[in-house]
Order: sequence, then structure tokens, then C-alpha cells
Amino acid sequence: MKDAHNLFNQAITYLHQTLGEDLVQEGAWERGAQLPRYIAQTYDIGKARLAGIEVLLMANKDGVQALPALLKQRALIQKEAGVPVIWVGDTLQAYARKEMVARRMPFIIPFKQVYLPPLGVEFQERALATSVDAKEKLHVATQVFLINVLLGNLPDTLNPKEIAAHLDYSLMTMTRIKSELMEHGWLDVGAYKNERIWRLNLQGSALWDAVKPCLQNPVRKRIWLRNPHDKFLQLPLAGLSALAEQTMLGEPQNVVRAIGEMEWRSTQKELIAEQMLPEAIEGALELEVWRYAPWRTQHKQERNDYVDPYSLLLSLEDMNDDRVQIALTEIRIGAK
Repeated sequence: MKDAHNLFNQAITYLHQTLGEDLVQEGAWERGAQLPRYIAQTYDIGKARLAGIEVLLMANKDGVQALPALLKQRALIQKEAGVPVIWVGDTLQAYARKEMVARRMPFIIPFKQVYLPPLGVEFQERALATSVDAKEKLHVATQVFLINVLLGNLPDTLNPKEIAAHLDYSLMTMTRIKSELMEHGWLDVGAYKNERIWRLNLQGSALWDAVKPCLQNPVRKRIWLRNPHDKFLQLPLAGLSALAEQTMLGEPQNVVRAIGEMEWRSTQKELIAEQMLPEAIEGALELEVWRYAPWRTQHKQERNDYVDPYSLLLSLEDMNDDRVQIALTEIRIGAK
């Protein structure tokens, strides 16, 4: 699976740079041995998770498979697996791409093309293939950029190279961010075109009001930890705990803290299964796993710092509790 392994790694890098989404490999697909021999001899198949969705990655072991056979065999694999199956290759002819798109068959050609209907994503030749619907949520990388702007964490002159270095993004990701900002009319590149500097058309509260409907809830999932390690107790307060720290709202029954998804993936290995709970129990720590790493807002004590106000608002705005909504109004005023 050497060649397939390289292709899958390239796909991981490409999607992270282009979409800001994480494709995580989870080893070989155990049920691959149950497939007909001719399919097992033709493809390498691996398990993965893409933006929290369980998927399979498949790549040709040798040469290029005829398109009709590829379409049919991928359909058989997907029927057996019950999850989306994404074909990964190093090249794709125009006629084949057209047929795959017509049949809504996901594929990734690292650093060239990607078509992922399960995520509503279609890129071609490193460019956005279809315009972004203004009603759709922004990708994580663009959201991270905008929140950093609102927090004043970026230089006054928005030089893409400096921003990429500050956010640890590639220039390809910056191109994706630029495309989304321009689609929504928030970015003016004409005024500083010669200097290659960005200028946002809105600032402060006006920018927040404009972008807020397009931002995602940062919380991907919640986990409760029994007897958590000290490193979890040093994470920033989030959710109702962060809100209570800044308003008159009472403390929640369980302390809430936030962790970025990348850090969670490495840290959870230190936990035993009995520590992770599917629901709250008394004394357990409620852990929010975020789509991006949370920023800390320093408070009176280092262990009581909390997440940024913009992300906090996004994480709680749909909570159907009058007391919470009143408290959020105080934070909302402070955020502007």
C-alpha cells in the first residue's frame, strides 16, 4: 500500500491547505478482505474521517482502471461499507471528471482537483469551481482569520504572507480565504493591488454584524471526563462556565472547558476508556472539542481564563434559555 499511502498523505495535506479541513487516516479497512478478489487486487482501501464524517479512501494499486469498471466497483465498495467512498488518484482526464461529477462520485487529485459532494465542496485546478452561496457557512480557515481580525491579533496592514505566518497557514489556504471574503464583498484588494495588501471593507462591530450569520458554531462535539488530568483543568473556560465568569449568570453544574480538535486527537490517547463519558455526571468536566484551537482571554487567575467572546457567542446563541440569552447580551455589548 506504499503508493496509496503516499497519495492519501498528499490528499491530507491538500485538503488542510485548501479547505482548512482535516482528513485523518484510521488504518486499513478490515472488511476489505470480504470483497471479491478482483476488487481487492485492484484497489488499496483505507479508513478515514473527513470533517467528522467516516469515509473510505480508495486508490488504484497499478495503472489506471477503465472508468466504467471504476464507477461500478466503487459503488459496490460503498454499498458494502455504508459510508462515502472517495477515490484518490494522481491524475484525471476531463471526460472522466465530467462523468464522476455527473454521478456525484467523490474524488481527490492532490494539489489539483477535489470533488466532495458529502461536504458540498467542488474545487478544480486550485480554484473555486462554483461561487460560494452567501448563505452558506464559511470554512474554518476563513472563520479563524476573521475572528483574529476582530480580536486585533493581526497586523494593521493585512499582508497575506504575514497573515499566513501568523496563523500557520499555507499561501494556498490564504487564496481560499481571499476567495470567500471577495464572494461576500468584505475584501477590497483594488486599493492596494500593487502592494499586494488586503483591506477589509468593514471593521469592528460592522464587520462582526456582517460576518456573524456566516460563522459556524465552533463546537464540534462534547465529551465529559471523569477525573481529568491536570492539563485538561488548565484549558480555557468555555460555554456556560465562561459566560458565568463574565456575567451574573450562575455557575453550571459541570465546569466547561474547550480544546482544539487537533490537540484533542493527541491528548485523548492519554485517557482510559472509563474516563470518557457520553453524558454528564456530577463532578465530571464538560469538554468542548472545537473546530479550531480556542484563544484565551486572560482573567484574574491563569486557570480561570476563558475563550474569546466571539466564539463564545457562536457556541451559545442557539441555547433556549432566557437567562443565558440575557447574559449573552452583556457579552455581545462587550464584544463590540
